[in-house]
Amino acid sequence: MSTATQQPAAGRQGYRHQPPSLYVVASFYDWLVDVSADLARAVVREPGTVEAARERDIVRMLTVEARLLDQGALTQDAYVQWLALFAEECAYWIPAVSPAPDPRCSVTLEFHDRRRLLDRVTRLGTGLAFSQFPTSRTARQFSGLEVWASPGRSDEWRARYSFTLVESREGHGRVLAGWNGFVLRETEAGLSIVLKQVNLIDSDRPQGNNSFFL
Repeated sequence: MSTATQQPAAGRQGYRHQPPSLYVVASFYDWLVDVSADLARAVVREPGTVEAARERDIVRMLTVEARLLDQGALTQDAYVQWLALFAEECAYWIPAVSPAPDPRCSVTLEFHDRRRLLDRVTRLGTGLAFSQFPTSRTARQFSGLEVWASPGRSDEWRARYSFTLVESREGHGRVLAGWNGFVLRETEAGLSIVLKQVNLIDSDRPQGNNSFFL
């Protein structure tokens, strides 16, 4: 996976848009396709293959990630704290079909790098985003968490779980469901999310106002 760290820091600062998206190159997409296939693989992974302390760290991070999204309607800085869980080089991906195809040659419901995530967090933080006025209130639960090491790496782990998300907005309620896949990596800042892939069970059907973070 190519990384933006190959570009000198001074050079990165010279780009108009910050943070720059220098890491979103062909090798990054190749990595996403490989990871996506692994996350969707129809296998039951044996428990206990990841060090217990590390698995606890991952469980806690994913629990906090879900809680911060639910608090987004109540606390202005919740989305800022949520974005801080992600690595500098990351992706947030909602495929439009299952299994997820290569995002370079297929439609996606959402595909964001860190710069795009920062744009959305900033817009939602203004309280003036029309699609989120009034703000959606959400409550989500997840279960069936699996955690395993990324092949060939000692500093990266993969995880997936099934989720149910209830949204209430303008007096109307609805339920979203599916499974989330994650890649988490040990970085200089600590354990960080490199990929979040949201796989809705009805991703191939017309979607409602999914303008909040799933």
